[in-house]
Amino acid sequence: METENTYKSFNDEKTIEELQYNMLRHKTTLESFIPEFSFFKYLLKSTIYKDTVINLFETLELYKNELTYLEKTTENLIIDAKAHSNKITDKIECEDLACDNYFINEYDKLEHKIPDFLIEYSSFKSKMFQYLQSVIKH
Repeated sequence: METENTYKSFNDEKTIEELQYNMLRHKTTLESFIPEFSFFKYLLKSTIYKDTVINLFETLELYKNELTYLEKTTENLIIDAKAHSNKITDKIECEDLACDNYFINEYDKLEHKIPDFLIEYSSFKSKMFQYLQSVIKH
């Protein structure tokens, strides 16, 4: 039986500092992908591939398009993480439970999106590496 991987928030009891630290870690992880994207683009544009591969150009174009999508998603998540990290300090000024819940709910939404994206990106890299390994000239 396979374990179901569902998101569960434990943020209600965390301090502002913990929430900010966790969001900073997410942002730093996402920012580390930017040099990878540049390298992958370079790799996909280079002329290091076997000449006899069927649909090579089409497949490389699909990877380029997916890479563009992942790069844009990463940029948006970085912006969201920075903005939320700045906004979370406003949680201190909250006087009522509704305001407090709003910040935690917004945090949870973003914290849920980021790991989903990390899984998607990891899957993309694995798939692309496997393909490139089979088509690069030795």
